[in-house]
Amino acid sequence: METLLRFLDQILDDLDTIGFSDADGWQRIQDGLDAISDEIPKSHEFLKPLSHAMVRLAAAIREERTANAFAAVSAMVTGVHVLRKSLEGELVEAGELDGALQSVISVFVEGEHELTHTDLRDPNAGMDRLSLINDAAMRLVQIDTGDRDALSSWIERVESFFKEHTFRDAVVQRLKSALLEAHRMLDSDVSDWDSGMEQIGGWLEEAAEIEDTGADVPITTESSTEEMNTYDVSASERSDEMDFMPKHPDRDLIAEFVVEGNELIARAEEALLTLEVDPENMDAVATVFRAFHTIKGTSAFLELSLLADMGHHAETLLSRVRDKEIRYAGGYADLALRSLDMLKAMLQDVQAALEGAPLRKPSGYDDLMAVLVDPERAGVSETSDGAPSPRVGDILVAQGKVDRKAVEEIAQSETDVPIGLALVKKKITTITDTAQALRTQSKLTGTKQFIETSVRVSTERLDRLIDMVGELVIAHSMVAQDAVVMQAHHYDLLKKVNHTTKIVRTLQDLCMSMRMIPLKATFQKMARLVRDVARKVGKNVVFHTEGEDTEIDRNLVDVINDPLVHMVRNAIDHGIETPEARMKVGKPEQGTIKLSAYHAAGNVVVEIADDGRGLDKTLILKKAIEKGMIPENTVLSDREIYNLILEPGFSTAAVVTDVSGRGVGMDVVKKNIESLRGQVEISSEPGKGSVFRMKLPLTLAIIDGMVVRAGEETYVIPTASIVRSIKPDATEVSTVLRQGNVLKLQNELIPLFRLTDLYRIASSANAEDELVVIVEDEHTKVGFVIDELIGRQQVVIKSLGEAMQHIPGISGGAIMPDGRVGLILDVSGLIKLAVTDKGSGTFKEWNSVTPN
Repeated sequence: METLLRFLDQILDDLDTIGFSDADGWQRIQDGLDAISDEIPKSHEFLKPLSHAMVRLAAAIREERTANAFAAVSAMVTGVHVLRKSLEGELVEAGELDGALQSVISVFVEGEHELTHTDLRDPNAGMDRLSLINDAAMRLVQIDTGDRDALSSWIERVESFFKEHTFRDAVVQRLKSALLEAHRMLDSDVSDWDSGMEQIGGWLEEAAEIEDTGADVPITTESSTEEMNTYDVSASERSDEMDFMPKHPDRDLIAEFVVEGNELIARAEEALLTLEVDPENMDAVATVFRAFHTIKGTSAFLELSLLADMGHHAETLLSRVRDKEIRYAGGYADLALRSLDMLKAMLQDVQAALEGAPLRKPSGYDDLMAVLVDPERAGVSETSDGAPSPRVGDILVAQGKVDRKAVEEIAQSETDVPIGLALVKKKITTITDTAQALRTQSKLTGTKQFIETSVRVSTERLDRLIDMVGELVIAHSMVAQDAVVMQAHHYDLLKKVNHTTKIVRTLQDLCMSMRMIPLKATFQKMARLVRDVARKVGKNVVFHTEGEDTEIDRNLVDVINDPLVHMVRNAIDHGIETPEARMKVGKPEQGTIKLSAYHAAGNVVVEIADDGRGLDKTLILKKAIEKGMIPENTVLSDREIYNLILEPGFSTAAVVTDVSGRGVGMDVVKKNIESLRGQVEISSEPGKGSVFRMKLPLTLAIIDGMVVRAGEETYVIPTASIVRSIKPDATEVSTVLRQGNVLKLQNELIPLFRLTDLYRIASSANAEDELVVIVEDEHTKVGFVIDELIGRQQVVIKSLGEAMQHIPGISGGAIMPDGRVGLILDVSGLIKLAVTDKGSGTFKEWNSVTPN
């Protein structure tokens, strides 16, 4: 698999640089894709239609037989990414695979019609029935606990098996049992998932075994693929007099479906009424979506084609609401309500059909379907057409929907239930009419519904905008600090500049928020990694996340992915013990890894904690001495010992595996994090576990800082790290052990360091004029003595280049209002520099001093 991935990476590189007329280059790409197609493993047979199509597209580009060369190359790039994603072990949705295939097919000119054959469009093409079942089993184990979207995609894929393939009766029964259990799980608690997954896996295993040992026997001798897919026939070809009840219905299953469907409808009705007054309630949206989805999937499985079609398009509508493509408001809300009413009516028709009546198409079905297929074309929008009316009951009575006496009786008897919901439950009115009344009532009480819209913007434009705002901040600072503005004689000018300052700051904050994205997607990737690695090394691991909604600069996300992967792998392979070893020491059989994120002192902190064996300090020291990394009799603190594992080539693993133990990785972690002006910290307790902590700056672009002067130099201290600044009295400063000064402040002793001493520059201030800026890193407070406190301002972070990249305590530079370059201080690094410069012993002694 690694070889295939390397081939694909090489092809991506070639596609990035190749010219359209480079026949040899395209031949090379064609040959590479051909080789990849031949080597695709049996478990990934479903990728072969795409890979074969890409081989032929490469040949067509080489022979200049494509209508649009740019589109052809773009389709090739998309296809390579899909192939790589699947071969790397990630779940590829059927729609994503089919979309890539369609992109490849669409760029062929006339004469290449053979590529549009159904086999190329079908993601299951090229796979025998046994391979399909094995593929379903492989995709099942990739689904995370509680991931209903992934399970829904899995259900759709397995249901598609019945469209183009026939199986033995025994296999069909297993697959249907697996699908029914999967549909049940969509609405079950997460705690029930493990048992459900085991049942589904067992049925798939039995189905594969039966398919592998028997001949190709159709499901029934009379049925055909066309009959199995009656719900794919267009509405124009159906007759209103046609009986839509399946030819061979499983009456017991259909009866259970009617009961379950009515329960789903009831929950969806309540959720839709919630959405009428709270359109942003995503939990309610999810409830309605699951109801439509479950009804669609189960009815398709039971060959109830009318309900399957309606459920499918209603689900698509709610999916657009869930993805915030549209807002649940106005016409879209009406459409969802009409769909629910139609499904409710059809369930009643199915119940009647079980008792002998024909299952007819309801009145208005085709009209509603036409709107659902393309709501915008039918004139549906987020604008509501409802006219104001006094109250819910008054509206319904005035419109002739209910009798006033019935409303009054319900109001008296159902005191604990909202009147609208009570009317629906008693079947006195429909949910559509009640929702319209609620919407009108909402208008009268002053509730305003704002329509949110979004526009796609390329990241390149966004980065350019942020860069320009950064330059604006610099230019504005120069104007604001100009001597003419600062003079008190120009009051009006100063007032205008201050107003501009507020606008620039607001614009800057807005741009910074545009760069921020939550860590949720990154954390979800780690969940899959934990499961896969734990299985590979034979360990039982529970994965927990916390703070996954913590936001971070999007430019940091990609960079921290590799460090996270290394640390999670190490935590499982080195930290967590085997189940047997854990039981021996009285620990639960399952180990725990917790990935958390939070904000602290202007930084984003990402922690990976495990409850494993912890780090062995003695073994680490021994290995470090053996490798010549430290002298034999060196005395190190716990922190310094733990930091040795971050050095290149360091490993204590006795056995090298394909998971870890080669001595590479943790040094990469340190390098990547420090390149972002971040830090890696390690703490551990033998027998109880370890914590790896990454501290990262909140943003890489602009920071809020306090500008100070030490000697003739200007420095910027991030305000997030500053506790306070004071002008100390001489009586508050004392000397400890003749080695350094401390400041006694509010019954606390704080070590003092002069910036001029740390950076070996001359001080230009008298002792009585010096100020102290107290900063904090983690739980350590120190005071830095400065000559002048210039003021607070926002600065744009600039790189100092390779030559000045590793200066201790410096994280970057900034252009100051006078045009000079100011150095941005890294508080954590500066504290380390101060401790090293003054001696770690002195620092410890200062911290151990208790004030009188």
